[in-house]
Amino acid sequence: MADMETNTDTAPGKVPSEGSEADVTADMDEDSGGGREAIAGGIMVGLTVLAALLLRWRSGPNFIDTWGSSLVHPAPHNSTWVHITQIRSTSFLVAGSILAAVVVIARDRWRALACLITPTLAVLLTEYFLKPVIARRYEQVLTFPSGSTTVVAAVAMAWIIAVPRWIRPVVVIIGVFVVGLECMAVVALQWHFPSDAIGGAVFGAGMVLLVDGLLHLAVGSARGRQASATPTPAVDAPSS
Repeated sequence: MADMETNTDTAPGKVPSEGSEADVTADMDEDSGGGREAIAGGIMVGLTVLAALLLRWRSGPNFIDTWGSSLVHPAPHNSTWVHITQIRSTSFLVAGSILAAVVVIARDRWRALACLITPTLAVLLTEYFLKPVIARRYEQVLTFPSGSTTVVAAVAMAWIIAVPRWIRPVVVIIGVFVVGLECMAVVALQWHFPSDAIGGAVFGAGMVLLVDGLLHLAVGSARGRQASATPTPAVDAPSS
């Protein structure tokens, strides 16, 4: 989402010089308005809430848990999996959010704001709203959605939308790999059902997209109202 106005100073037919504002604009994100991000994020968050309602009614293992457990061998005391889960530390959450905001703030300050605040917001909603309301338990601990995978997925999505488009595919691959490892770790350690891990990942990533999209929709709407309220200067008719 570019947060820069189109360059109107270039004369018709003139090729912008290297390093001009037009070049900078072309290097920015091609997304516009925030609609696609808001829709994608809304769907992801909505699916998590729908799953939460179903689990509120029936909290036991489901077909996703059966399938996921068949892929990940239980290893409740494996030190490697324990080290992997430490990715979701508070330091990772705070530092990852701040650095993602720093990466994008020069190109898009509203996206920087989304990257800065949304991962923490997603974790707070997970721990203090969704888990207590749903009350799904694994070994007497509230588990849906997984707070660990919420943290990692939210920070990963913040980085995915923060980096320039030319490097984004690489960041997507890294992000999916790290989130996948975190999901496997919490399942192998028997901290969560597989559906808890997937739910946290979907919710964390979806929240970042949703907030980013809504911020840009709000800013675009405000600019549109401001532009429509600005009187158009009168143009004198050419003399005959």
